[in-house]
Amino acid sequence: MILDQDDVLMERVVQKCVMSRVWFIKNVLGVEKIEDWQLEVLDALDAGETRISIRSGHGVGKTAMCAWLALHFLLFRNNVKIPVTAPSSAQMKDGLIPETKLWAQRLPEFLRDQIDWTEDRIFRVDDRDNNFISFRTARADAPEALAGIHADHVLVIVDEASGVPEPVYEAAQGTLSTQGAIFVLIGNPTRAKGYFYKTQTLLKNKWLTRRVSCQDSSRVDQDFIQSIVDTYGVDSNQYRVRVLGEFPGSNSETVIPKELVDAAVDRDVQPLRSAPRVWGVDPGRGGDPTGFCVRWGNVVEHMAEFYEADLMRVVGHVKERWDDCEPDERPETIFVDSIGLGAGVADRLRELGLPCVDVNVSESPAMKARYPRLRAELWYAARFWFEARDCVILPHPLRVKLVDELVEPEAIFTSTGKSDVEPKSAMKARGVASPNLADAFVMTFAGDASLAYGRAAGKSSWGKPLKYEPVNVW
Repeated sequence: MILDQDDVLMERVVQKCVMSRVWFIKNVLGVEKIEDWQLEVLDALDAGETRISIRSGHGVGKTAMCAWLALHFLLFRNNVKIPVTAPSSAQMKDGLIPETKLWAQRLPEFLRDQIDWTEDRIFRVDDRDNNFISFRTARADAPEALAGIHADHVLVIVDEASGVPEPVYEAAQGTLSTQGAIFVLIGNPTRAKGYFYKTQTLLKNKWLTRRVSCQDSSRVDQDFIQSIVDTYGVDSNQYRVRVLGEFPGSNSETVIPKELVDAAVDRDVQPLRSAPRVWGVDPGRGGDPTGFCVRWGNVVEHMAEFYEADLMRVVGHVKERWDDCEPDERPETIFVDSIGLGAGVADRLRELGLPCVDVNVSESPAMKARYPRLRAELWYAARFWFEARDCVILPHPLRVKLVDELVEPEAIFTSTGKSDVEPKSAMKARGVASPNLADAFVMTFAGDASLAYGRAAGKSSWGKPLKYEPVNVW
């Protein structure tokens, strides 16, 4: 419809928009086709629903839906805060932010003039501090993305909700308890665990839940569906997640089965004290935390994460741990993933005299006939450790996270019959965070393989003192 600038007409338009999100999307934004699942959700919100959880296939229109909801909420209420979040900055910058700004530009002039934006915020020009959409990346080291949101009207939108770290949801509980606050969780169901999974299962009596298949959407190119079928098959988890909008099946072929890891929690076993104590370090890259793990034979004794961009501060954390240990508690070897940034960490630890071995997990494995690279060999060594069923992961605040990360990577079988492990890049592509804590644990199995392909500590003295600011993370 063509909107005149007549004040009476504009007031009538605003009144209709306030009453109906569907009317706003059709008549103001000019959307010709609203999918059936979108209509159901919009009508539910108009009817007063405040908790909505939607699992979907790929490309069904969920990003557009998030943009429509955010703009409607911003324009037709006062004292409004709308945090919009996703697991990665790329998802925000390449998806949610440009999509929302695109629809904002399609508003009629009298509404368009009411808002403006910066790189990560859209706000009302009449009161930018109290009426805004804020785009925030959901990170485990900064879980406040959804915490402490207070206003008369609150709308929280979580895109790719399956990949959002659990600490973010934990920090959001206060906002969840705010009277009238609306939460919309939406995304591909990549993980059969976590808070998003619980809203669709254990907590579904408290949430309005929907499943949207690619087959139910007019937006999805049928060639995309066929490509998934041809590549992975209709019985694959890729088809379940990306096409059907279903969570991965229990028969998911992960490298380390969940039941093996779960059984190792608080198992009553006799420690193998004759085995050497070893440390594993997986330096974080691109904003991911550095993982640290201590294993003594059949016991995982300790773990930690360091959110440090400065490599020398990572070295400082490891050195601090070393200094705090009694001599008989220090490891025989510290294995460090030396790809990229890790090489500097390993070099400095050796310079300080610590028994460090750098491990290039992309190198050839010791068992070349079975594995294409060392990383796969180490992950399967960890699996065999769990399969022995005489191991234990001791209680620790990060134990749940370690367990979750250990059961994430999927097994890959190459055309030559070798057993490989899903790369971190592939995991991130399906919305799963880099398993740095699990990789640190896996590093503890490097042993002879790392000595063959890495550089071991020499007989040097402690070298120059390390300058760092100790931070108690233990």
